[in-house]
This record gives sequence, C-alpha cells and structure tokens, in this order.
Amino acid sequence: MSNIKPVIIPKWGLTMEEGTINEWLIEVGTPVSVGMEILNIDTDKLTNAVEATDSGVLRRILHGAGETLPVKTLIGILADADTSEADIDAFIANWVPPSADEVDE
Repeated sequence: MSNIKPVIIPKWGLTMEEGTINEWLIEVGTPVSVGMEILNIDTDKLTNAVEATDSGVLRRILHGAGETLPVKTLIGILADADTSEADIDAFIANWVPPSADEVDE
C-alpha cells in the first residue's frame, strides 16, 4: 500500500490546532503532481492553499468544505489509478496520524 498517500490538515504554525476546509480545488479522479494546489484551508489567522506533497490521483475526499478539523486529520487520499478500492479502505481503516515530532508542512 506504499502507493497510497494521505492528504492531511497541515500545521502551519506553532499555535495552529485546527483548520477549516474552504474548498477543494480539484475533483476525485484528477491527476496530481507535487506542488499542485489541491485545496484551500482557513485558519484563525489566514487562508492558504494546500499543495500536494506526493503525486498520484485524488481517489477520495473524506471531508468537505465547511468542515473544521484538527491538524493532521486525514482528509483525502492520493493513489495510483490502479490501486484497488479495498486497499484504500484498508489504508483509511489503519490510518494513524503523524506524531507531533514529525515534520510539519
């Protein structure tokens, strides 16, 4: 399942604890490349675009516009076009958010 990559609410500052999805800029099925802007997130201080840190196809959107979620919440899935739905379901079911000491975006 290494070709499945998470899209998460990034942490953009020391005090950021949550973000609100403003809008997804792409739809499920869209090919994504590293650095491509894929959604906008509002925080209490700014609205910013989230850029893809991996390439693939946006296969799932787990949370939509208007939802406010804690940082590092899984909100979408990037994967190869040939990755099975069962593999994506298993990835989501076994998702563990990155620890606090892992690099933030």
